[in-house]
Amino acid sequence: MTDILMPKLSDTMTEGVLGSWKKNVGEKIARGDIIAEIETDKAVMELEAFASGTLLEQKVKSGATVQVGTVIGVIGEKGEAVEQPQKQDQELHEQREEPEKKEQYEQPEQRENPVEHADSSDYPQEKNIRQTGKSAPVVRRQAHELGVEIDDVKGSGPGGRILMEDVERYAAGAERIQKSGVPEKQMADADVPKGEKTTAGVEIIPLNRMRKAVAHTVSNSWSTIPHFAVSIKIQVDKILELKQELKKNDLPVTLNDIMIKGSALCLEKFPLINASLSGENILVHRDINIGIMVSVTDGLLVPVIKGCRYLSIGKIAEASADLAERARNGKITEQNLTEGTFSISNLGMFGITRFFAVILPGQAAILAVGGIMDEYIAVDGKTVSSKAIEVTLSADHRILDGAYAARFLVELKQVLENPVRLLTS
Repeated sequence: MTDILMPKLSDTMTEGVLGSWKKNVGEKIARGDIIAEIETDKAVMELEAFASGTLLEQKVKSGATVQVGTVIGVIGEKGEAVEQPQKQDQELHEQREEPEKKEQYEQPEQRENPVEHADSSDYPQEKNIRQTGKSAPVVRRQAHELGVEIDDVKGSGPGGRILMEDVERYAAGAERIQKSGVPEKQMADADVPKGEKTTAGVEIIPLNRMRKAVAHTVSNSWSTIPHFAVSIKIQVDKILELKQELKKNDLPVTLNDIMIKGSALCLEKFPLINASLSGENILVHRDINIGIMVSVTDGLLVPVIKGCRYLSIGKIAEASADLAERARNGKITEQNLTEGTFSISNLGMFGITRFFAVILPGQAAILAVGGIMDEYIAVDGKTVSSKAIEVTLSADHRILDGAYAARFLVELKQVLENPVRLLTS
């Protein structure tokens, strides 16, 4: 028999959600078949079978969240008996990292306020012992990190057992009510199911896994990277003509594809923008891997087009379209989302003419592209109608300065306003 394990799909992944099973118990499986979908904080991944046989058991139900390495199913020969563990705990997030009995005696470390400072009538020790048996160690640690009193959380598990979702829902509700100015005595109303309203008229919407990942990324970026920004206006009349010519030759490209190719050419001349910071060292990346922002349901994904230095504009267009479709259809892989060295965000399709983008951690800059604007410019002493866009480069001031960023944008402007190089490079 072969155990099917919850895979570790990235260096940061510690748990995953079994989105759905693609094979039923008793169904034949060949090596390489897709047997399940796994949801991470970034995307939905397909899980392939690493052995052939029959699916003998599904140990974890669809929708369950389990730790990496957990056995979620078993493949073997038809009719083969599956060994049953004496006790199989399939509750969400209840994987034990340490023996629970040991945790029960570590009560002082689980509480913010020492017992000796509490009124004896509150009997905190007895209360703590009671709740310890109703929650897993990892759940209590998460409650401690979120500043949540585990005793105040209502458990939704069997026998009132407190699950990770209960703690996170309670924490999200309490924080939202505090920010809204609701009196503290009404905070108990925060422990309600998603979508329900409290007596204070506040609807609780817990962050899903993707929103949590986005929140963590942008918070980390904003708190650790000293941003600055420079902008420039670029005439795009010749680019639009180029698009039409390429379309006539069965090579449809978007303005974003052209921006990617133009940026790749400029990054070769300005390597500090294709860099990252590691301690007191700047790491200049030889590969130019450009991430593109793709809006998906409930969040944002940044698939990466790798090796842009060596790709033609046609290949970039193909890769961009493929990655965007994969991201929106939930078919993106972890490999598609890693190793980015520079990013581009385009909101022009929404009529946005200028905006400031947040740098992704591990990168030095990001380019924000606005929509096409009509304007009048002077050419040979005459006023003519023209099309233009405005781009803004957000950069890490620890790695580069304003003048360097400005020169990069000037180079980008020259490349895009004279786009012949886009076809010859």
